[in-house]
Amino acid sequence: MEGIILDHIEEGSSYCFLTKIILRDYVNSLSQSYQEYEVQREIVSNTYLDNLVETVLFQKHIPPIVLVVDEGMYKIKDNNIEITEFKILDGLQRTFRLKLIWETIKFFKDELKISNEILSLKRLQLSRKYSERLGDLNSNSKILESIINFYNSLVIKEDIDKCFANSQWFEVWSNLNPQQEVNKMLILNAGHKPVKTQHQLEILFLNLIPIIKKAELERFQLIREKNSNSTVFSKNREIGQFHFSHLITAILSLNEGKPITANVNLVHKAQSTDFEIDDFEKYFNYSFLHKLLSLLLKFDDSLKSEFKDLGTKWLGREVSMVGIFAALGRYAHTNLKTPDEILDIFDDELIKKPEKLNLAEFENVRNHLDLSKINIGTVNKNAVYNGIYELLNGKTESINWVIYFKGTLV
Repeated sequence: MEGIILDHIEEGSSYCFLTKIILRDYVNSLSQSYQEYEVQREIVSNTYLDNLVETVLFQKHIPPIVLVVDEGMYKIKDNNIEITEFKILDGLQRTFRLKLIWETIKFFKDELKISNEILSLKRLQLSRKYSERLGDLNSNSKILESIINFYNSLVIKEDIDKCFANSQWFEVWSNLNPQQEVNKMLILNAGHKPVKTQHQLEILFLNLIPIIKKAELERFQLIREKNSNSTVFSKNREIGQFHFSHLITAILSLNEGKPITANVNLVHKAQSTDFEIDDFEKYFNYSFLHKLLSLLLKFDDSLKSEFKDLGTKWLGREVSMVGIFAALGRYAHTNLKTPDEILDIFDDELIKKPEKLNLAEFENVRNHLDLSKINIGTVNKNAVYNGIYELLNGKTESINWVIYFKGTLV
């Protein structure tokens, strides 16, 4: 992909080139995995973006798209830039729709070569005849109808191609470190449809993913927010699956010795200058994480064996993960236990003795909460936290959940 540099700025050791690139060249340069950049969220519904086809067809202005290029993936000569590989920092939603519009135009032209019948079909007819094939392109009959109407209005029919022959502005950033990429993505998304808190939290801890992958635990499946949001995941979780945001808040709760909530305040704290990942080095390292993930798989099997699907779903809730590890963290602080020792206690007191959790009663008591008077998430989280902590201290042989939900029952 080639472009013309219109301007450039330096920001510390990083560079940004304001670049003009032919829209067709950009769309054709997209890799098969262009949506898989870790810091980006999933494709979201947006009425204005869904109507982008009109903007494209009539060659109206599209706001600049922000790209990131790694060293060696671009060349500059005079005012020209040649880019061989890039990531989309801001503009994934627009790019997704530009791609499907481009593919729909090509589809239309191919059909037109076969027959002119398509020119007279209305949206319902287009849907009946082409819905499956359009679905394969992530497109629909509304977009195809817009293209047909535009084509029918043209004096020179070949001009249908010109809508992708105009220039698009891009900001092309080079030499950004991972933290700078994350910060710029969050700034660029300010004022847009909000990026989910869980997704923001995940991208701030992306450095954990290579460590988790290195563990190579065959049955362990890491689920990202952009693939399945926390609520849907909790209801449909299968054994061996763990939500990334739940793991993060569980480890942070272990460190603090109290329940941590994934909210805007936590994201702001994680972005602040006094929050350093190095402060959690005792947890964010391969040895600890490998042992933790191995034990979570073992815990999963233990709960499944004792409580069937109830145990599998229970472990899929953030309130359960956070409550368990907040209690373990408090116990570690009080009894001066090392991270490795506290995982051994997790194994001995909870994993090997799942019956002590009394999850059938937990579910029964939970289902009788007066939802009009409480914050359900906070109450559940604190109940698990307090119940597990008392269990670890040997004050009960089996958790009586009525005690820990006291005052919140109907």
